Amino acid sequence: MRPAQAGLEAVLANCRPQPALPAVLVFMLTLLLAMSAARNTGDPNWMAWLVPLGVLASAGLAVGAGFCSLFPQTAWLLLAVWGLPALTGGGPPAVTVYVVYLGMAAVVIMFAVQLWRIATRRFVPTIAGDP
Repeated sequence: MRPAQAGLEAVLANCRPQPALPAVLVFMLTLLLAMSAARNTGDPNWMAWLVPLGVLASAGLAVGAGFCSLFPQTAWLLLAVWGLPALTGGGPPAVTVYVVYLGMAAVVIMFAVQLWRIATRRFVPTIAGDP
């Protein structure tokens, strides 16, 4: 393993997509659950209460993965903005909206922390060297 060189190699090393997979998967499953709960009419059932928990779990995974890449936070924010109408369509919408905004704030803070870590060289991404 060697540190990434300056330029495009450093940008690509800081934006690895692999750490984002768990956060994106949990968020997409939560989005499917939200759309399923939105189809139910009447009182929100117990599935609707799982939507805020799924949003929190996926945001936590994005924050955790943000310690090794900038991509998880970016992907999570884009998915959250895209999925906000579906997430707030069913169940307890007031709770879900606040949870999504709380998740967005946490992910933005983690993005800023990771940028600070990169700028101060506290985080140096490595890439596999030639054998």
